[in-house]
Amino acid sequence: MRTERNGIFVPPLTFARLDYSQDFKNADIAILGMPFDCGSHPTRIGARLGPNAIREQSILTLELIEDAAPDPLQHLNVIDAGDVNIASGGLAHIHAFFDQAERAMDQILNNDCVPIALGGDGAVALPQMRSIIKKHPDVAVIHFDAHTDAYPLRGNDHYDNATPFTHAAKEGLIDLTASVHVGARAPVNAVASIEFTKKLGYRVLPWSEIAEMPIEEAVLKIRKNLEGKPIYLCFDMDFFDPSVAPGVATPTPGGPTTYHGLELLRRLSGLNFVACDINTMSPPYDQSGITAQLAATVVMEAINLIHARPEKKS
Repeated sequence: MRTERNGIFVPPLTFARLDYSQDFKNADIAILGMPFDCGSHPTRIGARLGPNAIREQSILTLELIEDAAPDPLQHLNVIDAGDVNIASGGLAHIHAFFDQAERAMDQILNNDCVPIALGGDGAVALPQMRSIIKKHPDVAVIHFDAHTDAYPLRGNDHYDNATPFTHAAKEGLIDLTASVHVGARAPVNAVASIEFTKKLGYRVLPWSEIAEMPIEEAVLKIRKNLEGKPIYLCFDMDFFDPSVAPGVATPTPGGPTTYHGLELLRRLSGLNFVACDINTMSPPYDQSGITAQLAATVVMEAINLIHARPEKKS
């Protein structure tokens, strides 16, 4: 819930000027920043700066929805819980982040509050799934991404932004046959990565398969096997074409427009979303801020999906 800021002091930067709080017991939704990237990409490092960039641009998004009907921020108690507290440094750093992020998610979920995480690169998905399964043992994933993030492991201790869904499959964290990766594509090697992901047990809807379908038909394919299940929405901003979202960790040409991508998301209304994240926004590669503004819009759409879900916190 937004409150008026009439005094001379205001809280630190929060998403959409929400109250900064960790009172998860009395909140419906908690925004949680995950300012983390593995640093594994050879040139494009910076997704750790994503959470605050999204918060900054959310102010403009807020102004655009103030006349919306209904405005979900007026019907739900939404708070901004701040960021996961992490340090930096090598492989130990990755596991330390995973532990901290999982504990933060536990605190939110154990109070029947729905987390919306702001990444961070794609690695942020793994600690979230490790936490979600404890609250929702039959959880499934809808993963919007130009990549499946389910690539082969190079050794047992290979953890990075390309492997969270590989580890999720091996650890039994989600319902694989119900889960779906939407939007996978690449100039050369998409076929190999898609086939590997399918062998793990996932459903995959490559962008080439659904790009020219009527939106209604594509949505039916996405929703298959998901009705009535608890769902974790994982939304990587490189799902969009880089012409409309240049500030991402791994831009991949040939993706959807903002209209097409947002419409696919909106038409998932009525599913039971129990956790969401919006990740891989990398502000150093978009000085205009349009990618962060689009990410803030996706967050708003996620809030609306949670508002529309069949089971709400009483």
